[in-house]
Amino acid sequence: GTCPVYGCPFLPMEVHYDEAVKAQLENMRKKSSNDEDDKSISDGVEFMKSSGSEKAATLTLIGYKGGKLEDQVNQDRALALAPYLYWNINSSSNTENTSDSATTTRPVARLIGAFDGHARHGEKVSEYVAKTLPALLGSKLVNYMSSTNNDDEVDQQQKDHDIGQILHETFLELDATSPAEPSGGCTATAVLQIGTKIYIANAGDSRSFVVVHVTPPAGSGKKAATAIVYGTREDKPHLSTERERVEHMGGTVYLPNGFLVSGKGTTRVMYKDPTTGSTSGLAMSRSIGDWDAGEVGVIPDPLVDILDMKEIKKKVLEKMNETCNGDTKEVEIDPATGESSSSTAPCVTYTEKDVKIFAISATDGLLDYLPEQAIADHVAKSLYDTTVVDGEEGEANGEQQATHPLLVCEDLIYAAAQGWQEDKGGRYRDDIAIAVADLEIE
Repeated sequence: GTCPVYGCPFLPMEVHYDEAVKAQLENMRKKSSNDEDDKSISDGVEFMKSSGSEKAATLTLIGYKGGKLEDQVNQDRALALAPYLYWNINSSSNTENTSDSATTTRPVARLIGAFDGHARHGEKVSEYVAKTLPALLGSKLVNYMSSTNNDDEVDQQQKDHDIGQILHETFLELDATSPAEPSGGCTATAVLQIGTKIYIANAGDSRSFVVVHVTPPAGSGKKAATAIVYGTREDKPHLSTERERVEHMGGTVYLPNGFLVSGKGTTRVMYKDPTTGSTSGLAMSRSIGDWDAGEVGVIPDPLVDILDMKEIKKKVLEKMNETCNGDTKEVEIDPATGESSSSTAPCVTYTEKDVKIFAISATDGLLDYLPEQAIADHVAKSLYDTTVVDGEEGEANGEQQATHPLLVCEDLIYAAAQGWQEDKGGRYRDDIAIAVADLEIE
């Protein structure tokens, strides 16, 4: 099919119950040892190209909520737009500025997000949000950029504030226009990159992360390192400001027995479900849709944060290079004995190109059973690790490094599913979705 004007979004294919997808991901895992393998690997990449590339990817796994397998509905959605060509929106052919100067000065833009539907028609709401967000947000960005384009008076701080405000408005509009009748809602977490600025908006308990990966300069003998520099908050009803708002609006926050001591269990905003007439509990304090819960203080307003990639890299480089200042010798500590020996190894100087930044958005089906750091480490390997791990003779075939982002997304989804399996014994598993993208500027 043809792509929208803002670019072709990567959309998540189903990793397990879609046999063709399963087979093609398997093909992509083959080690290239002959032409036939090369062919099946490239077939796999070609088949999966609507879900990911070497720089961005998204996949999903339907959950199990009791009953027949064929009756299960996946309410999770996700997307990755890399690049996000939002400036093509609203421009009719006669006004479109195709001159080189205009195209070359445009900062790179990308957009990823995850949306977890819940209640009776949750999948309609999450589907609507995933489909509508890029065009709605993009048209607002275009209008804003064209109104301030030639205005050097608008400083970067003001611009950041305005774009944050645009994300906020977009969430409110998605909420107001969503097909949430008679009952349905979804979380929304999104990462928008424009140039070296990263704007993150989050409502609900899906989450987004911004991660730094440092690759050591060639021949330095140093190890790569991955660190999460930002993660969104889970909007949970027990958080003091959230609980205050709900109670102020006449709502009730349910806390499981002993929750305040142990933190175990799920806190909920109690509301009347119009489809059943019974009281329901929503496990978050902000969401898109859920209009009945909205009467008692569940709001669609996202928390918005803004990060500066230049600042992040500068801080990381200062830290990595501080050991080289002055005449300090490098001190190596032997982890086994704890003895330190100062080596006069030449100082390694890291440069900006050694510091990579990427983003992850995922639903709680993934995050509830996997440590954030493990997710970040695996995604970093798939985006930046060029080392091919050669299998020793007789080594199990499964040991090789999965290097394509789609394969790492698949690995993470199965690892999370395993966690659900061990915890719930097969009686319940939430839907799982993940989207990842490299945010580097070439």
